[in-house]
Amino acid sequence: MNDQNLAPGKYLHTLAYRCTPDLVGDETVHVRQLDAETGKLWSTFSGQCRKRFGKEEAQAPYTIATTVLQVITGGYVHFEPKGVSPFLVSRHPIDSDLLCKAFTLTHGLALGEQVEAIDLRRPPDLARRIAQTPERVFALKEHLAGANGTQPDAPNWVYKSVGWGLADRLAAVRFKLSNGREIALRPDVTGGLVALDDPWENEGGGRYAVCRTSVQLKTLPNVQHPVLLLDARVSRISSSLIFSSTALAIQPGEGHPVLEVKLNGRGGAKTIPRQTLQALGRLKMDYSILQTIADRSEREQKIRERARAFKEKLQFPREHPGQVWPIPAKNYQHPIGTGVGMHHLRLLRAHADAVLGDKAERLSLRQSAMTLPRRPTEPEKVSAQEYKRRKEERERTGSNEPLRPRGSLFPSAESLCTSADGAGFKKLRIACLWYRDETRQRMLQTFCRAFGLDPVGLDTKEGIELDLYQGRIAAVFHYAPDFLRPGRGRDRAEALGAVAASLRSRDGVLVGAWCETEFPDGDDFPGVDTRDLADLDAKPQTKGVLAGLDVPSQYLMGRGKEGVVEPGGEDHPAQMALLDLYRSLGIIDERIANALQAKGSFLVDRLAHVGVHVRQQNRRYGEKGEPKIVITATALVPPQTSQGAWSLLGWSSTAPVWRPYRSAQNAFHARPYPEPSAETPSYRQKWDGAADMVERALGDLADELDGVQYTVTVDGQSARRMWDGLQNLRLGEQPGQSRADDNRNRSRYHLPGARLGVDAPLAVVRLNTEDDEVPQPVSVTYLGKKEGAEPVEKGTSTLLFEVGTDFGTPVWLLCNVPRAYDGSGAGRLGSKRTRWEAQQSVQSENRSERRKGEMPQNFYAMTATEILPIGGPSDEAREALAAMTGRLCHQTLFWSDRARYPVPLHAARQMDLDHPQYRREVLDAEPGSGDEAEENEVTE
Repeated sequence: MNDQNLAPGKYLHTLAYRCTPDLVGDETVHVRQLDAETGKLWSTFSGQCRKRFGKEEAQAPYTIATTVLQVITGGYVHFEPKGVSPFLVSRHPIDSDLLCKAFTLTHGLALGEQVEAIDLRRPPDLARRIAQTPERVFALKEHLAGANGTQPDAPNWVYKSVGWGLADRLAAVRFKLSNGREIALRPDVTGGLVALDDPWENEGGGRYAVCRTSVQLKTLPNVQHPVLLLDARVSRISSSLIFSSTALAIQPGEGHPVLEVKLNGRGGAKTIPRQTLQALGRLKMDYSILQTIADRSEREQKIRERARAFKEKLQFPREHPGQVWPIPAKNYQHPIGTGVGMHHLRLLRAHADAVLGDKAERLSLRQSAMTLPRRPTEPEKVSAQEYKRRKEERERTGSNEPLRPRGSLFPSAESLCTSADGAGFKKLRIACLWYRDETRQRMLQTFCRAFGLDPVGLDTKEGIELDLYQGRIAAVFHYAPDFLRPGRGRDRAEALGAVAASLRSRDGVLVGAWCETEFPDGDDFPGVDTRDLADLDAKPQTKGVLAGLDVPSQYLMGRGKEGVVEPGGEDHPAQMALLDLYRSLGIIDERIANALQAKGSFLVDRLAHVGVHVRQQNRRYGEKGEPKIVITATALVPPQTSQGAWSLLGWSSTAPVWRPYRSAQNAFHARPYPEPSAETPSYRQKWDGAADMVERALGDLADELDGVQYTVTVDGQSARRMWDGLQNLRLGEQPGQSRADDNRNRSRYHLPGARLGVDAPLAVVRLNTEDDEVPQPVSVTYLGKKEGAEPVEKGTSTLLFEVGTDFGTPVWLLCNVPRAYDGSGAGRLGSKRTRWEAQQSVQSENRSERRKGEMPQNFYAMTATEILPIGGPSDEAREALAAMTGRLCHQTLFWSDRARYPVPLHAARQMDLDHPQYRREVLDAEPGSGDEAEENEVTE
């Protein structure tokens, strides 16, 4: 994109480039396109492995085969034995005889044969067919030209291999920092880059993290070429190998990419699969780096065994990782923060521009017309004259009052009453259940802040209502330790008996419960295995009890790792908890009406807006059967009169009836997640069944709306398995239209509501928030209308930008700036320096000279939400729907900042996240890391 030839406007710069034939040049790969019979043999092999290990989830040893092939080829190889078009692709040719032997050993070892007993002269059919499949050399550019007016349809092996050559080119030039320092980058086998030669280290020493840069090929809606997406992230390095999931390993010799090796075994005994070493040993290949991993695992297991035997604290040596860099299995505490920051990403863009040169065609994105609604928490809007007057007055009087005070975080009491009235209630009562006086006081102080009450002399009495607003809003406090404290073996419902009267919704009273909670602490339950502490968590138990009484609930943490919570300043957790309770009650205030005010001739405020959330509920420990699908949905319904309030309906797959949001959520929370099915439906049957449930739900909603048209918003990542029409390749297709070779894999429903005729949605809005599928924003350029005006660069934006597409309907990106980066008091870490230039902490008796170290802190960057309206009567309507979606992300129900999803989808998603079985997690210290002693440096 040449900024000199652009029309006036604002343009977004991203780490996205069109992957054209010119960009990849003459790069070639070697491909074996496996036939259907070979795919069947692999499936049979997987079935044999499941039978041998007695586990439904067991599969053929894909990771063993992949690791063996990586060593054979030097690293650049991808094996995909499943799917419609299985393949084996490598950057260099693979000898067929060696390939046959590798798969013969993999097959025999997986089925329990001794490595010496495997006869390499008598390969199984699977190994023979893979090796006999012709290896063809393909030029990547032949599959990247694309056709005018159609989505790219390159084979899957192109997407898996195109990064290899590009990463080599990007690694050939050192990454330059603003201070002149140069960072060496190494290519890795994924097609990305890793800076192992210049790791980040914590101030205390001995803990590391590295920069990893992804180079991925994706598609964007209505863009003719695949798009190359770059991004960078912090990969924390584990202090131990035996508790890690994967390891980065530096191969011996020159010119080899860094291996990414998947480790095998239970936690505390992770290592290289024994069969991998045996196979490579039999093939007489150099597997010294894998042996290094195995040797380190053995040493660490001995350290762990010694600590157990002598009942000592487990502590692994703090030393430079050397050739092997373990990646933790989960997100443990770590003394190095997350995120590389905006400055790093801008340098990455400059690096890519310099290396790829003129052949790199940037994606064009121009600002679209969208007026953001003014949120109640934003600073007051005043004229320049009034601002000047206030400033002069403050200087004259010495006042510390802000020149533009922010509005209240809380909705007005009157708007709460209006929403409750619209739902058929005369009064709102909040039952506050507590067991620490400190928590009771926090709740009371939050009410004072929310309703403008004088806290002096104000106190609560057990079971006696405290009036908050004109007899229409009240709170009642109850001491309920038996109901709320962590533990097991008690009847929570019986413990709630004493406060049952306050929780009854009768005589026109809408009731919500605000409860104290805490994570179970192992010190309070000696003898209980830490893995079982989640079973003692009172929150999921009590939430289910309250939901059964049709009482929405929200929780406030009363004790954390540092003890009882006693905020010194603003009690943000308590404020957020009260606001989220309003959301659970289904309260809608005037801010939603403000956000939905129509800005053109297409009246989005006359439509209902539906959000459908979909998630596969994976099997929990000990469960068998096919995982079931969890679906929740909400509908934001316009008022019948201009003076009325918007309302929110809810629906779930376990309680499939549309009802007020609070009741729908309670009905969902009162039931367990769906049990895994005893049947084993096919992949297509499972997702078609889920789509069928949504189809019926939308039909029921259309009856409920009685003629009001509606839109449906879904997350494309989770929902495209249900509706083919959401996939980029299927955009613009009509139901039933497909290529002849893929009818058997097509979904029953093309789009949500596609078969409802006149009751079908007016449009479907597909969102994508996946960081590895959406271009990473880095900056904005403003080009003025005045002739000769210099472009103005800006680091961040919160605006809506239209992607420069080649055909079809438009797609937009909504830029988001995290609160932690741009909020009040935010340090904007990463905006001026990379982590390699991070400032160290300064300890001083002089308060003004003290400084927190930057390495432990999180560095933040912009994110983007892709918005694609599908359908709709016109381009104007689609632009209005994109802008409406952006405004409903910008203006949430009650949160003071943005959400990644618009209100209807966010509310549906929260129904699921708040379910009693959606367990909370505590960020633990990594075993043997010693991080427990560095809590002042710990970040999440």
